[in-house]
This record gives sequence, structure tokens and C-alpha cells, in this order.
Amino acid sequence: MPSDRSRVLQQAQFLASRGQYEAAIAEWKRLATETPADGTVHNTIGDLHLKRNAPEEAAAAFLQAASAFRAEGATLKAIAAFKKVLKCDPSRYEVYRHLGDLNVERGLISSAVQDYLTLGKHYLKGRRGKDALEIYKKIVLHDPSNLDAQQRVAELCVQENHEDEATKVYLQLGRERSAQGRYDEAKDAYLAALRIDPANNEAAQFVESMKKGGTASIKAVKPGSTAPVQKPSEPVDLLAEAVRRIDEKQYAGAEAILNQVLTREPGNPQVCQLLARLHLQRGDVQVALGEYRFLAGAALRAHDIALAESLIQEFLAVDPNSVPLLELNGELREDQGDSGGAAQQYAKAIELLLEHPEPGMESLHEELFEKVRSLSGDEAFVNRLATRMRGGSTADQNGPAQNESVPEMPSDLVSALAANDDSSPIHSEATQSTSPSDQAQEDSKFSLTGAAPDDVGPFAGINEMQKAEDPALSVSHSTEPSVIQTAVESTVPDKLSTLPRPAITEPPPDYEAHYTLGVAYKNMGLYEEAREEFQVSMNSDSFYLDSALMTAVCFKEERLIAQAILELETVSADPRCQGAKGQAIRYELGFLYEAEEQWEKAVHAYQSISSFHDVPQRLTALLGRPGGRDDGFRYAS
Repeated sequence: MPSDRSRVLQQAQFLASRGQYEAAIAEWKRLATETPADGTVHNTIGDLHLKRNAPEEAAAAFLQAASAFRAEGATLKAIAAFKKVLKCDPSRYEVYRHLGDLNVERGLISSAVQDYLTLGKHYLKGRRGKDALEIYKKIVLHDPSNLDAQQRVAELCVQENHEDEATKVYLQLGRERSAQGRYDEAKDAYLAALRIDPANNEAAQFVESMKKGGTASIKAVKPGSTAPVQKPSEPVDLLAEAVRRIDEKQYAGAEAILNQVLTREPGNPQVCQLLARLHLQRGDVQVALGEYRFLAGAALRAHDIALAESLIQEFLAVDPNSVPLLELNGELREDQGDSGGAAQQYAKAIELLLEHPEPGMESLHEELFEKVRSLSGDEAFVNRLATRMRGGSTADQNGPAQNESVPEMPSDLVSALAANDDSSPIHSEATQSTSPSDQAQEDSKFSLTGAAPDDVGPFAGINEMQKAEDPALSVSHSTEPSVIQTAVESTVPDKLSTLPRPAITEPPPDYEAHYTLGVAYKNMGLYEEAREEFQVSMNSDSFYLDSALMTAVCFKEERLIAQAILELETVSADPRCQGAKGQAIRYELGFLYEAEEQWEKAVHAYQSISSFHDVPQRLTALLGRPGGRDDGFRYAS
């Protein structure tokens, strides 16, 4: 018969508060038996083992918690739990494999590579060649531009007697190093291939060329064929390799190669078009949309009709209901003198806009209708479209939008983000209602239950009226521009060579990913790791205030009040500390000053936000008591 969960939780809390940790663990294990997939239960058991100074048992419990979190799709909690395992027992290197896999799921490839490298080095040290080979192959899979990892794969393939595979990897290394102008290293790779396969034609030709004093790069060729010699400045070798990888759906490797070429040759039109095609085929439709829109528009302005038509049709083949590309297709038809065809394209775009208006461009369909009316000689067609725009129905089913399938847009995205406002760290601990489960976990110093949702910032608790008055309260998760949108400003055919050519930079960090991972670390009590993540996300204006406050919260929960105050003093002096978020930060700063009995500073902080929440009452209490107040500090509420 199932136990009374509430009674068990209360008993576990009571026992833990009395320092009877083994008895408390026994109560929690009763719950774990009934709900083995509850990661929170295992996490609490691990915390209690730490209190009784049993790190091995704690690590085992945290592993169970991580597995449970991962099974339920709580990636951030799983990562944090695995980190706790390593804190208990740094020798559990297998955890790095799980961390790497989870970071891949999060899209944090550089973090995943570091995790895999740590595990790979451990395997090498322990002479576990097969295991090391598997891990280094993972690194190459997710980071094909990592030539050091490719080198290690080749060496391990030789060690494990996988000679055919070793030859292929050495040849690939030779091509890529040659294309980068690293000819001595390329020669070493080709010589390694020849040691395995002395009859390899590609490797033999390159080495012979080097002996004759050449520095030619070798194009990817089939065994037995002749490799053409090219000048190192020509990017054709790399482009051919990128095309091959795109065709074989090796998108990460192709993207790395194309970005490498763009670094040397900003605005190279072939590279920009290949990047756009890569993003489209990979499914990054929104990224590709911006790229195709710019490339096709630039080709139209340069009167390169063939290129513009090719780009537009390539995108519409994947997304036939793209309003921007339909509009461009209309402009293309106009340039070709096909007025009727242009009107049809604009009409289709209008039909789509009537179903789903473009945000900020609510009158676009009216502008397009004026074009239809001026271009079309079919009065009935224009009248049907006008009726449709007025909200009527088209009687003639042969109109331009017959049977068009318009994809439905989700209607509840915004409301889903506001699910758990009570999790905000600026809510009062004293006023939050906590369940027995939460209270038991608070005894373990941190809680998973009620943890802040991944997509809710620390300002979520500010009242709804203030949110309505100050839109800045909502954290803006803006999408960073893709590399090609920077690169193509100087591109499309040579006719556009006079346009400016900005430098190509590496894609910026995913600030939202770093911020949400920091929140998970904070909720799991991993404050140092959390602060590291917040230091990265703080570089984004969208996450600056949130990250700064969360950094201070980490210090505060570690009882490092002076550091928390310093953090908030710094951010409060920043010009970006405005609006309701700025008020919330100064409110929290006032509380910290009270905690340190810095009464004058507390008064000064509160006076700068004199009408915020209960500040008037706090000011009255502080100003009326010369000695100040001696309340224990808490979260701002």
C-alpha cells in the first residue's frame, strides 16, 4: 500500500532538522521506491549523504538524479546533477561523456568538445585506445574543423589496426592543411598515408610536388585519378569539399569550411550562396530566409535576373508560402515584363498576409494590393481579391489562392512563457508558500522543486501592471544574426563589388543558453559554475541586468554579502539599469545594505525608488529609528 507522501516528507524533514541524516535518508528512499523516476527525490538523498560526509553514496544518488532528469527531458537539471557527481568524486570520468552529449543537445558544441577531450585524455592515459578512438570520433563529428582531433583519430586508427580508415583521415588532413597553406603539416599527413598505402596516388603526387619545390593544394579526388594543381589563393578546393559535405548532409563540417573561406575572402558570393543553401537544407529556414532574401534582392538590383530567379525558386521549393520571397518573385516577374505573373505572386502573398499579418507591417497587404491593381488586366480577379480583403468570400474557386495551404501558427507561445512567476529570486522567501517537499529540500541548502523555469528571468515577479507600463521588463531573447547576413553585405555578383565589405567574425555566444544554464546551476547550489555562465550572458544587453542580479543572488546565497553588494552597486551605476528592472535591482541592494546594517546607504537606495512596492514603509521605519533596523536579510519581495 502506498505511503502517505505528505507524512513521509514531514517526517524526513523533522529527522534532517535533528541531524538524524541516515533516518531521513531512509524516509526519502521509501519515496524513491514508489517514484523511481523522480530526480528531485534522488537529488535530496544525495544532499543528505553529503551532510553525513558520505561522498561515494552521494555521487551514486546524484547519478540516479541525473538519469531521471535526463529521461524527463530536463537537460539543464541533468547537467547540474552530473556536475555534482564530479564534485563528489572527480575520478568518475564517464560523467564527461554524458555532459558532452547534453551540451550537444543544448547546441553548445565548444563546451561539448571540452567535455569529450577531458574524457579522451583520460582514456589515452589509461591506454584504452578503442574508447579513446570513439570519443575523438565524436569530437570530429561535431567539430569537423578540429584538425588536432582528426590527427588523433588517424593515429588511433593505426594503433587499432583500422588502416583503411586511417588512410582516409590522413588524406583528409592533407587536403585541409594544404588548403590552409600549412604545407609542411600537409606533407606529414600525406607521408603518413603513404606509410600505410604506398600506392596511394593522391598522397604520392602531393609529396612529389613538394619535392619539386611546389606548394600546390590538392583537390579532393577519387583513388586512382589525377589530382589537379592549383594556386593556394584559389578557394575552389575548399568549396568543392564543402559542396561534397553538403550533398552528404555533413552540414557542420561544410559550415566550418565555408566560414573559414569567408574569413579570408569576406563577401565571396559563391560562399554566401553555399551557406544559404546549407542552412536551407539543414532546416534552419528562418536563417536561410534572411540570406536568400538579401542575395536575391541584391541580384535583382544588379539586374542579374538568372541568379535572382534561381535563388528565389530554390527557397520557394522548400517554403512555398514565404511572403518575402513571393514578393521578390513578383518584382522579378515585373523586371521580366510579366505583369500578370507578378500580380499572381503578389496576390498569393496577400492571401497569406490576410491569414497571418506580418508583425509591424500590418498594411503590407494593402500596399501589395495596389501593385496587383496596377499590374493585372483581369478586373474580375482584382475584384475577387478586393472582396477577400474586405472579409468576404470569393465565389470563384479558381482565384489565385485556390486551395492554398497556409500553415497554422501556434497561438499560446507567449502565455506558456509566464507559467511560474513565483520562481523569481526577488520574491520574498518569507511570503512564498512552500510544500513539505520544498521545505525538506531547503534543509539541504538548495531546491529543485519550484526552480526557476529555463526561460524566466529573475524579474518575473514584478507585478503585471508594471510590465504593461514598461515593456523593457520582458527579457528579449533576440536571435543573433547569422554569419552570412554580415558577410553578404559586399556580395552577389561582381557587379556589386562596390558595396562595403565588413569583416567576418565568429558567431557570437548563445547568451540565452549560458543564462539558462546558469540559472540551473544556481538552483542546484553550484554557485561558482553559475557565476561563470552569468559572466558570459552578461555580455548581451538583453541579459545584462538579469545576469548581474543572478550573480549577486549567488553571492547572497553563499552568505558573501559584500560581494553581492559590490555586484549590484556596479550594475546600478550602469546606464542600462533603467525602468522597473532597475528599480528591482536597487530594491534588492537596499535589502543587502540593511543586512549589513549600512542604514544610510539603505535609505539612499530606497529614496531613489521611493514609490516602489513597500519602499515608503521601509523608509519610514529606517528614518524613524536612528540606530537603524536589525532585521535579518531576505530576498526582495
